[in-house]
Amino acid sequence: EEEEKKEEAPPLELEKDEPTGGKKAAALKEKVGFQLCDCTLNVVPALGGRVLTPLTDGGLQYLVAGARANVGVKSGRYLFEAKIVEMMASTEPATGTPRNAPMPRQVLKVGVVAEGAPLFLGETDASISFDSEGFTVCEKKRESNGKRIARGQTVGVLINLDPKSQNKNTVSLFLDGVRATQPVALPEAMVGKTLFPVVNFKNITVHTNFGSDPLAQLPFTCRTMQQMDSKDAVVAPGGGPGKDGKYDVLFPIGLPDEATFDWLDDFLAKNPTYCELSDRAIIKWAESSGMHRPSVNSWKNSNDKPDVHFNIPMMDDFSVR
Repeated sequence: EEEEKKEEAPPLELEKDEPTGGKKAAALKEKVGFQLCDCTLNVVPALGGRVLTPLTDGGLQYLVAGARANVGVKSGRYLFEAKIVEMMASTEPATGTPRNAPMPRQVLKVGVVAEGAPLFLGETDASISFDSEGFTVCEKKRESNGKRIARGQTVGVLINLDPKSQNKNTVSLFLDGVRATQPVALPEAMVGKTLFPVVNFKNITVHTNFGSDPLAQLPFTCRTMQQMDSKDAVVAPGGGPGKDGKYDVLFPIGLPDEATFDWLDDFLAKNPTYCELSDRAIIKWAESSGMHRPSVNSWKNSNDKPDVHFNIPMMDDFSVR
């Protein structure tokens, strides 16, 4: 007789209910959401910033949109959520989908980055993310977790920096309130750092939730980002207009091959609320979105003005500008 295969019992849930009673700490006063200075240029916020839509005209459809929350977690255990509410159809040239176009065409990534880390998840060791294709990315290593994210599913990301918890210094993924991954331990580059929620998305509209009521209840009670104690939170500096309601625009002027971009890199490091608008910035954004730039030997390419060339018609026609 063949022995019946028994399904392995799921691991015991180590997360406990949020403690009740006791002395309450001062609550966070700031509204948790997204500032435009912490978003890529193709992000269009709606409904008070809770719904994010990317611009998709021309070559913009190939670029990943990113948004980082204005409040980070430095201690405690807190939840934030996201949900795909719309899948956008891509528009291709008459010749069909370019061979170099990055796949998949629609994607969602949710996760956290350490303070000061890039906006794009998976670029450095200082981020942990979960994507709609069913992969977990930690320390730039992409491993399958077998849990794809579908339209309409509530994606919950639990940040646990509670030193008293058995799951301290971990990040977990929940789908519709059910644990989808075991806790992912923070890499060394993130331990002891403030962690900011981040969403990356392409050709989809995403609904985010930091509010007092979770969209999907977890197997245990847990507070959301908006319910944070002020002692557990770090609020990012604002980057809006000045007191006169106007924004500052800076036009650097330099001689050819005299380290203009080196000066700009130093300026941006000291002034992170500024956003660079240049062909170089477009190239970097495209490469962060999964596009491969072939080696360039054109006379059009120079140190001060790199040639935007990806062998993708809607990228090479400068429509992204």
